[in-house]
Amino acid sequence: STPKPSSAASDVYKRQIYMSVTMNHTGVVVTDIEKALQFYCEGIGLELRFQVEAGGAELSQLLGYDDVRVKAAFIGGIDGHSVEIIEYLAPKTEVRDASEQHKRNATGAAHISFNVTDMDAIIERVVPLGAVLNNPPVALMDGYRSVYLQDPWGNWIELDEDAVHNEQQFTIHQRTSVNPSPGDVRL
Repeated sequence: STPKPSSAASDVYKRQIYMSVTMNHTGVVVTDIEKALQFYCEGIGLELRFQVEAGGAELSQLLGYDDVRVKAAFIGGIDGHSVEIIEYLAPKTEVRDASEQHKRNATGAAHISFNVTDMDAIIERVVPLGAVLNNPPVALMDGYRSVYLQDPWGNWIELDEDAVHNEQQFTIHQRTSVNPSPGDVRL
C-alpha cells in the first residue's frame, strides 16, 4: 500500500499549489476606450481606478508586438477584481469578422460575469450605449436571474441578479491592481 503524506506535508503541498493563486484582473479589447469607459462605468456601474497610455520594450515583449502602444484603463466593483480595458494604438485594434464575433461556443471565447442589484436598470442604460442582448433575462432558479449580452466591441458579459447575494452583500478590499499615477506605471 502507498503511504499517505503526513498532515504537515499535505498542508505544505496545499499552500504551494492552491494558496498561491488569486485572481488579478480580466482584460477586454475595444476600439474606443472613452466609449468603453462610458459603457462600463455609466452603463454597468463600475468605477474607474486608473487610466494610462503606455508602450516600450517591456510591454512589446509582454504582448508580442514590436513598438506596441496602448491606452488602458482599470475599472472595478466593490469586490476588488479589476477589468482592464485596452485600446491598441499600435498596432491598431482589429475588429473580428462579424461571423466570428458572436460565437459563444468557439475556443478563445470568454465572458465576464457581474453580480448586480438591478439588472433591468442596467439593461436600460447599456442598450442605448450599444449593448446587444443575446436573449431576455431568464430565471435560472428562484431569486436568480441571468442575461448574456455583448458590449459594443463584441465582448461577452453575463449579468447575474441574485436575491440572496443582494441581501448579504460584502465588500472586499483586495489589492488586485495598484492605483499609481500614470508616470509611475512601467509598462
